[in-house]
Amino acid sequence: MPERIKARAADYGLPMYFDMQAKIGHTKHLGGIYVTQKLAELCQLGPGITLLNVGSGSGIYAAYVAERYGCRVIGVDILPAMVESAQRWAEAKGLTELLEFRIADAQDLPFEENQFDALICESVNAFVPDKEKALREYIRVVKPGGYIGFAEAIWVKAPSETVAETIEEATGQQFYSPEIWETLFQNSGLVDLHSENHQLTMRGEARNQSGLISFRDYLRILGRFFWLFFSDRETRSLMKYIGSNPRQYFEYMGFGIFGGRKP
Repeated sequence: MPERIKARAADYGLPMYFDMQAKIGHTKHLGGIYVTQKLAELCQLGPGITLLNVGSGSGIYAAYVAERYGCRVIGVDILPAMVESAQRWAEAKGLTELLEFRIADAQDLPFEENQFDALICESVNAFVPDKEKALREYIRVVKPGGYIGFAEAIWVKAPSETVAETIEEATGQQFYSPEIWETLFQNSGLVDLHSENHQLTMRGEARNQSGLISFRDYLRILGRFFWLFFSDRETRSLMKYIGSNPRQYFEYMGFGIFGGRKP
């Protein structure tokens, strides 16, 4: 079983469930495989493309993109434990020639200008304190003509104050209206802007979260989760809280896909 992580997500201003995800070697975002495929299409991924995946987490989505589209992927994450988890995943999948992972802050990327053909973030920017600064960094490191694509949690319907507070406490992030993200892109100088919004449903989310990993890998991750659940009190407390949230919260929640091209 994975060894206990010394550095905690709270040290980076992130919610504790990131600690759990790093330990079990699995991260996910709203919209799952549907979002990943739509962003790959939007950013025109394929062989010969070098992609920067900001907030690469456990590396599952980066590995899927590298394997399916044949592009080289450099993933960055602010949490050292996530980078370690992603490196283990790349080795297990035999994709180390296409995948590289580094520790980095989205607001201060350690890359030269005009280095990447495309950049993708999936459920990352809601956690970034200075979103405008981060987007300027994304634009800086992408080549002219390159694409930048976001996927973020959104409100599809204005929630009550209680709903908003509960979702924020459960997920550690603030959901925004689609207009917030659209305005961010409109003010960035990017062209060929793209925006689409989707209502979240339990059935659709269950479908979208499948297909990224094999059944055997799923069982391994599930085994790590149960080990952590029974051995870690904080994990049990977190799962109890998340599991107590009413299903009707889904009527307010969704995900948006946003993108643009650097002139």
